[in-house]
Amino acid sequence: MFGNSTRSFALACAGWVMVGCTEPEVDLAAPADHLPSFAAKPGDPGAASDRILYQVRLGALGDSRSHGVVLIEVVGGHLAVSAHAAGLEPLQHIPQHIHLNPTCDPGGGILLNLDANLTVAGEGPGVGTAYPVANAGGVVNYYASRSLSDLLQAVNTHLGLGLTSVEALLAWLDLDNRNAHMHVAFGPPFPAVNCGEIERLN
Repeated sequence: MFGNSTRSFALACAGWVMVGCTEPEVDLAAPADHLPSFAAKPGDPGAASDRILYQVRLGALGDSRSHGVVLIEVVGGHLAVSAHAAGLEPLQHIPQHIHLNPTCDPGGGILLNLDANLTVAGEGPGVGTAYPVANAGGVVNYYASRSLSDLLQAVNTHLGLGLTSVEALLAWLDLDNRNAHMHVAFGPPFPAVNCGEIERLN
């Protein structure tokens, strides 16, 4: 009833669907640069309309030849940040931060350290071993998450604020009017830096 070409097409489609249904296995013991970029977010993700998504395109400043992107997501009661960048100093800790100003020049003071714990200014240093390490090829793959309630407490404790709700915290963070940057290598002094304005995606 069906010709050879129809049978071949059907088999190819079935194979494609089977491949598409297979979930990749994640080896959590693998180095960070081997982990997939779609790491699961903590907490109940809720509907897509409950997510607030931001992106930063890291452009080179100074002598930097590196480039990258930072994704920021508010979802499930957490702030989650991921970054992927290349052209960095191999095997070095790479400091990265969200800064107070909406533009990169000048960037302003540190608002949030993009370290392993997403520490606020005063809670964690702007440099150090809590920051991700570039692999031997000069690539960083970074992911960190912190609950908004924990971040609220840290802001009040370390910055002397009196914010009373997560909504007040998000308004104070004001991510629509900030910039993010990533240094090429551990410092100071910092030889070069990448920076970009934070853009809301939804």
